[in-house]
Amino acid sequence: MNVHALKLCLVTNLQNQSFQSYESFLLKAIKGGITSVQLRAKNKNLLEFRELALQLKKLLSPFRIPLIINDHVEIAQEIDADGVHIGQSDYAPHEARKILGASKILGWSIETLADLEDANQLSCIDYVGASAVFPSKTKLDCHTIWGLSGLEIITKLSRHPVVAIGGIQLTNVRSVMECGACGVAVVDALHCADPQQSANDLIAEINDSIQKREQYV
Repeated sequence: MNVHALKLCLVTNLQNQSFQSYESFLLKAIKGGITSVQLRAKNKNLLEFRELALQLKKLLSPFRIPLIINDHVEIAQEIDADGVHIGQSDYAPHEARKILGASKILGWSIETLADLEDANQLSCIDYVGASAVFPSKTKLDCHTIWGLSGLEIITKLSRHPVVAIGGIQLTNVRSVMECGACGVAVVDALHCADPQQSANDLIAEINDSIQKREQYV
């Protein structure tokens, strides 16, 4: 798997917007430098979610930006999305991998150190999502708020690349990357007045942190 896709993942937050009204925001975020998009839409039924997934794939394909589907493994397989991100209450990772096939991206959220121990036993996942690093307005049911110290423990113990999720902003992204994360997934940080500039600022901080890390390896 190309870890470049994990650097800056935009997690969608359409609320009750139509895709057409959301499209201009997405294009600005793409111009700003996002490296993947995760379709998360808890308020949509399966038919609505599938339609959104198809529209999003059509939009992202010319830019070669991977589309990651949240939870819905069968829909991801059906529309040939680039991957899936699942949580602890969703599909078992090995079952998701069977459905997706070997070439697709598969990420798994970890909310406890026991989850991390389980993840370290798996060869079927590509990355783990540390959920949540900071308190998040869009995910209120997290078992653990890891903080920077917890994130550093995860990155040191994990056999898989770690994506930081939850409350990531420009003001804390450098500290997050310095803990050893390979990238971040964001919602509110890009759903703002200037998504292009925000994405540009975030990816610059991420790239600079990775470059400095690699200098000391």
